[in-house]
Amino acid sequence: MATTTINSSGITFPDSSSQTSSGSTGVNLINVYTSSGTWSKPTGLKSIKVTVVGGGGNGGTNTSGGTIPGGAGGGGGGTAIRYYSASSLSSTHPYVVGGAGGTSSFGSSPITVISATGGSSASYGIGGAGGVGSNGNINIGGQGGSVGHVYSGSTYGPGGIGGSSSLGGGGLANLNSAGGAGQAYGGGGGGGNSGNPGQSGGAGAAGVVIIEEFY
Repeated sequence: MATTTINSSGITFPDSSSQTSSGSTGVNLINVYTSSGTWSKPTGLKSIKVTVVGGGGNGGTNTSGGTIPGGAGGGGGGTAIRYYSASSLSSTHPYVVGGAGGTSSFGSSPITVISATGGSSASYGIGGAGGVGSNGNINIGGQGGSVGHVYSGSTYGPGGIGGSSSLGGGGLANLNSAGGAGQAYGGGGGGGNSGNPGQSGGAGAAGVVIIEEFY
């Protein structure tokens, strides 16, 4: 399978095109997209670097109360990163930003479409699995959420911590309260406390699409 190669001579892309010089300011524009839309190719573009991160899974909720574990953490979203030469790109390409647990993606034919699945939501005792990236030059799996715990000497247990995405951490587990929301793009939600009544799990953070433009 063709890959992107970076060395002292420049960058060679999977379609065998290359970039041997940079613009006066290198990366001229970084676009951070938090909702789905369509990207348009600017005039004078040489290449782009695209990062897609899936949404984090929701933290688990324990509604039973008692001396059983708190809710587990949701899984972190996966990540895919890919470079595209300007010559390979059409005038426009769609991108999708996944919500909690949703898939993010970039591209349409004829280019290779990259995607990253969201992390799974947790149950009260089992942490959510991390998402996965596909078709990137680099694919990074999200971290799984941690399990909830029984708090020694008490009738409740704290929840688990949400899994991290490649961009940062998941939601915190809070004693005697609901789980924290995912802290970074794609971070899983923290698990809820198992007190009576049980507390809700935190929401997973939405994903993101980042497009860096090189001129």
